[in-house]
Amino acid sequence: MRGRITAYLRFQLADFLLMRAALPATLVVFLAYMTLASAPANVDWSARSGGARMLTQLFQAVAGAFIVLGSFLGVARLVTDDRSNGYFRFLFSKPVSVVRFYAQQWVLHGVGLVAIAGLLGLWLEARTAAIPVGAAMTMMALTWILVGGVGFALSAATNYDALLLVIAYVASSVLQGIKGAPDSLMAPWLREVTKLTLPVHKLDYIRAQLYTGGDLPWPATLHVVAYGMTGFAAAIVLLRRTSLAR
Repeated sequence: MRGRITAYLRFQLADFLLMRAALPATLVVFLAYMTLASAPANVDWSARSGGARMLTQLFQAVAGAFIVLGSFLGVARLVTDDRSNGYFRFLFSKPVSVVRFYAQQWVLHGVGLVAIAGLLGLWLEARTAAIPVGAAMTMMALTWILVGGVGFALSAATNYDALLLVIAYVASSVLQGIKGAPDSLMAPWLREVTKLTLPVHKLDYIRAQLYTGGDLPWPATLHVVAYGMTGFAAAIVLLRRTSLAR
């Protein structure tokens, strides 16, 4: 009898909460709590100066930390651990679809990170004043699609996915920063290379728009989504055509 893929869902959820989401969530709560505890007792978080500025800085710091760290931890070694440690022999001892298993896990991690980002935002808002919780959830979703999609492909392809993902992310940020600098002396061929790097700068642009109350910039958003989903599609193809027994 073919194994039901949904039967694995509760185990995937438990692993996600304990092994991947717990660290970034705990870090964010700790940073926020320490900042709130050190704030003046009578601070007005909704005031245009002082409290509001402090709250904006706090929100952007903890949201950024959770979104980036959560995305990397959520996808790092997603397939690699099962392949390199031999866990796939147990996981797929029944004829369960490998592609559906990891696709389900990828979606679960993304939805879980977005939900936790929303809950953390509501917790912070309840203790302070109104903050763009919806914008943080949107940024979590977009960052997951980009970082998670590319990381998923790397994890399906190689055992060095975590290192390569960090290198790709940092290199993309650095190259895009140099390219966008005034009077940049970047070589023309290198400018062409930046067109293939992760559109991290588009995430920065979208975040700036959303956090200041602007509308979602659709061209930049579609670029990010298309890049990330290309990585997701590549991971699916690799899982279909290659064996986990390497």
